[in-house]
Amino acid sequence: MHLVFALVVQHWLIVNDIHLDPFSKADVVYGSDTTSLLWRSAVRAMRAEVPDARVILLGGDMLAHHFSADAAAANKAPVANALATVRTIAGDLDAAFPKAQFLVALGNNDDPCGDYRSETGGTYQARLAQIWAPLVNRHGNAPDFVAQFSRGGYYAARLPVRSERALVLNSVFWSILYSGGCYSRARDPGGSELSWLQRELDQLPAGATAMILMHIPPGYDPRGTEVVHRAVAVPFLTTSSNGALLRMLTARASVLRFIAGAHTHRYDFRVAGGVPMLIASSVSPVYLNNPAFFVLDVREDGTLADVHPYVYDRATAAWLSEPTFDAMYGIRGITAGTLTAVAARIRSDANARATWRMAFDAWARKDGGMTAAWLPYACAQTELDGGYAACAGTANRTRVLVLVTVGLLICVIVGASLLLRGAMRSR
Repeated sequence: MHLVFALVVQHWLIVNDIHLDPFSKADVVYGSDTTSLLWRSAVRAMRAEVPDARVILLGGDMLAHHFSADAAAANKAPVANALATVRTIAGDLDAAFPKAQFLVALGNNDDPCGDYRSETGGTYQARLAQIWAPLVNRHGNAPDFVAQFSRGGYYAARLPVRSERALVLNSVFWSILYSGGCYSRARDPGGSELSWLQRELDQLPAGATAMILMHIPPGYDPRGTEVVHRAVAVPFLTTSSNGALLRMLTARASVLRFIAGAHTHRYDFRVAGGVPMLIASSVSPVYLNNPAFFVLDVREDGTLADVHPYVYDRATAAWLSEPTFDAMYGIRGITAGTLTAVAARIRSDANARATWRMAFDAWARKDGGMTAAWLPYACAQTELDGGYAACAGTANRTRVLVLVTVGLLICVIVGASLLLRGAMRSR
């Protein structure tokens, strides 16, 4: 059972990247998405560990990867079954936590229309809003949720801590892979969302604070950077969106308590514009990580005191408690300052780095996708803008690539010139 500490008044729960596959009858399959059996096991464990959860944060990606293709293979209608899947998730969590307030972010796998699709309006999004409304607007804390979520998937809500609001973002609009909406053709939905966020931050009442929930984090994608062999630094968001978001965070860092992110399926953190950001790993074991959920200890002022991970252990088929964030790194409280210090230790100290790497894939006892080249992952924790390429070592590789490309072009030009001269002499 979860322990209560003196300075902590609330327990919150983070559940990310569920990727529920309703078509699978298997138990727990590493390398595949969440089955119904795994999901029910996770909900029981959540209820057992934190029955008093006041806030449930759902970081997006409810649907399995390739949901529409799997539905078609099972002779099922994609949209109807996507809505049924979301109803299952919402219903199971509502039954387990009937008094908790929920915050739900959209991910890039939340529309059966396709990956990195997100609508601005439309019937599917409106129906999603109706499913989540009773949970998000519990106690009347998000009266505008249905209208705001239906329009773009982002919204504001009040939280049950002192003077705090939640700003839930749809960062799919800002992704470099955003593919538009299947039914809507809104002009620059990402720009509209940034304008909304700026207004919300500007209009915070005096003395009020806020936290942010989003799916795709700002900064760089270390896995993508490794896939291209560090020839370039691969960002999560477009340059303009990433820059605008970081500027807003920097300007209002004093009133932003923390950010909760998802998407990577890995347990990590970032410091985004002077704001501490927790990235909690996934329920889905599709990338060979252990399924996981996380309990937050939240102080009465909305600051984050600690994080308690719970992971599924394949050997015992049980959910186990792993060391808290504070215990792992010898800190007290999760702030921009403590995270910056931890990031520096990870880069300089082998023991801290080993602790981080073990937790990265939720203690699955493997590298979990982090190759021996750990530096691009470590740099992503604090270098969310222009400094990442130099830190991760992509800058030199890019220069080499440019030189090689220029050399090849010179060889092609010289070769073509020699061939042309030879042809002219033979006439």
